[in-house]
Amino acid sequence: MKLNSYPQNNFSRRTVLRGIVKLSLLGLGVAALPGCEIFGNLGPSDFDDPGLGAFARFKGRQYGAAVQSGQLDDATFNNALCKEVTMIVPETELKWDAIRPAQDSFDFSGYHKLAHFAGANDIRMRGHVLLWHLANPPWLKPALARRDKAERILEEHIFRVVGETSGVIRNWDVVNEAIHPHSTRADGLRQTLWLEALGPDYVAMAFRMAHEADRGLTLVYNDYGTENGDGDGNHKRQCILRLLEKCKMDKVPIHAFGLQSHLQAHKPLADGEFKSFLKEVRSLGLKIYITELDLDISHLNGRADDKIKIAQKYVHSYLDLVQDGAPVDMLLTWGLSDRYTYMHMLRPEVIGALPLDRELNHGPLWETLVTGWLKYKAVV
Repeated sequence: MKLNSYPQNNFSRRTVLRGIVKLSLLGLGVAALPGCEIFGNLGPSDFDDPGLGAFARFKGRQYGAAVQSGQLDDATFNNALCKEVTMIVPETELKWDAIRPAQDSFDFSGYHKLAHFAGANDIRMRGHVLLWHLANPPWLKPALARRDKAERILEEHIFRVVGETSGVIRNWDVVNEAIHPHSTRADGLRQTLWLEALGPDYVAMAFRMAHEADRGLTLVYNDYGTENGDGDGNHKRQCILRLLEKCKMDKVPIHAFGLQSHLQAHKPLADGEFKSFLKEVRSLGLKIYITELDLDISHLNGRADDKIKIAQKYVHSYLDLVQDGAPVDMLLTWGLSDRYTYMHMLRPEVIGALPLDRELNHGPLWETLVTGWLKYKAVV
C-alpha cells in the first residue's frame, strides 16, 4: 500500500510520516507498514524534521561533521549539532600543532572541550589525524633530522594521543594525504618531512604504531581527489591502490579507506574508473568511508538556483558511484553549516557547501544526503 492510498479522512501523508519517524527514532522499525517508501520523495517539510543523524541511525549508519571547539560557544549552533549528528570529528584539535606546541609537552584542552560536549550529548567521536604533512609545529622538522630520533618522536606521539583519547575515539585517520598527484616518485608518495625522515615505510610504520597502541581501533588511510575524471584523479587512484595493496600484502593493520570528498561541481566525475577503483579497494577487505564531504559550486556559471540544481545532481551521481558496490555506513561532512567552513578563507560568499545554511536551516545538501545517501527502498 502506498502512503497516498490511506483513506484521506483518517490519515494525511504528514501524519503517517510523523508516526514512522517517531517509530524509527524509538528504534521500533517500520516493517509492519508494508509499502512505505520513505526516503525517495521525502522533503524536510514532510515531517517534524528529526535531523540527518536520526535518518542515519534508522539505516544503521553514522552521520557526523567536523567541529572546532570554539564553535561550541555558539549556542544556536550547538542545538543544531545535537539535532543533526551522531558523530563529530575534531577539525583541528588533534593535529600536531594544536596538541604538541613543544616537543616535551602536550595540550589536549581543545579536544577535551569537544569530548565533554560529545559525552554530554551521546555523540560519538572519531580521530583526525595522527600523521599529516601539514599543521605541524615549528620544532618538528629540525627534530626529525636523525632517523632513530624521528621514529621515537612519532611513536611517542601516537602512543600518547591514542592513550589520551582511547576511551572516546575508536576510529582514526592514521595517515592523511600521503599520495600527491604530481609526485615524480614511482610510488606517488608526497615529498614530506616524514618521507624524508623515515623513508617510504613511514605509512606502514604509523599504522603499526597505532595498532600497537590500541589493538581495538579501526585504522583509516584518508585521501582526496580520487573521484576526479582527469589525469590527476587517475594517477591518485593508481598510486593509492598500489599503496593499499602493499599494506595488505605486508600485513599492515589498515581497516578502511577514507574518501575525503571535497567535491567541486565543475569537475567531471571518473564514473567507471572510479567505481572500478572502489571495487578494488573493497576487494582488499577494506571498508569505505566518506570522511570530509563538502561542495564547491563557485566555479559553475548561472544563477544561484541553477548552480544548486546542477550541484545536487552532481552529488547524487557521486553518492551513486561510491555506493555502487555497497552502502557507505559512515559519512562525515567537513563542517555542518555554511556559517562555519574553511571555504570562507577562499571566497567571501559560500552557498550550499554543507548540509545547513548560515542560518542553520536545512540546505540543498541536507536534502541530497537524505535522498542520495540514505535512500529507502520499499518494504516488501
